[in-house]
Amino acid sequence: MNQPQNQVAQKPTNQWHQAIESAKDKFSGSGLDFFQEQIFATQLLMNNSYLLDVAKKNPSSLRLAMYNVAAVGLTLNPNQGLAYLVPRRLRKNEDPKVMLDISYRGLITIGVETGAIRWAKAELVYEKDQFTYKGPAEKPDHFCDPFSTERGAVRGGYCIAELPSGGVLVEPMSKADMDKIRDVSEAFKKGLGPWVDWEDQMQLKSVVKRASKWWPKSTPRLAKALQILNEENGEGLAVLSKDMATVGMLPPPPSRDEVPLTVQNTVKQLVDRAVKQNAFEACRELMESRIKNPAELSFAYSELDKAKAESEAKMHEQKIVNA
Repeated sequence: MNQPQNQVAQKPTNQWHQAIESAKDKFSGSGLDFFQEQIFATQLLMNNSYLLDVAKKNPSSLRLAMYNVAAVGLTLNPNQGLAYLVPRRLRKNEDPKVMLDISYRGLITIGVETGAIRWAKAELVYEKDQFTYKGPAEKPDHFCDPFSTERGAVRGGYCIAELPSGGVLVEPMSKADMDKIRDVSEAFKKGLGPWVDWEDQMQLKSVVKRASKWWPKSTPRLAKALQILNEENGEGLAVLSKDMATVGMLPPPPSRDEVPLTVQNTVKQLVDRAVKQNAFEACRELMESRIKNPAELSFAYSELDKAKAESEAKMHEQKIVNA
């Protein structure tokens, strides 16, 4: 009588062990030591009874999470704080899953390891801070008491990254834009997920996500990390222009003469930056956050699309010449 019961009791444990082991081949070429990551994953599970219970009930989600660890090449070492295995339920009527969560430090690490940037730092700005934004290529002035517990509410945040050339890229994000991202998260709509439990960390991550689109060297690792966070984990930061109600409802772009000169200048600055850094999707997102008039936004999109087409044509011509 006891033997069958013991066998049944051991089966779920064997399944989650096997789920981790089945990901071994995915780690070839990942830059990670599978056996070390297996130890870290096991430690995370054994130290979190809820996570372990979810892994036992849904071992396939644990296997997928380990696949994702290999794909992004970020260690689960808890001392580094780059990536974690977490239990998460995106909808109230579904069973929880084991998911790979990537911190904003993890995203920065990918940027550094792939050579897109030398370093980066994200900070939140509070109401009582003194903050002066000086443009995308100059460090801002940010004066605050980091030890104070009375800095007020969050106004926004920024990410500053040093490029391999030695210059810097600064990307600011308002609290309103952070809330837009939060509000399209399906998990948040249900009162669940990281936006509920770790809002400040998600705000920092949102800034880094947007900033990374301007980093000049896009990589499959970074693209995969963002895809995991946005689509699989339901964090809500896809390209905002695809999520907002205005998509498909914008009027035809007006002629240049019908657009205010200040808007024309803003659009030109954004388009020039997009061409220089080959960051057209990031520019599209930034246009939406800055230009609220539908007709003017339609004009901005049309100018960006023209510039993108011209840029791609030049790149194609250059490839032909080089060939």
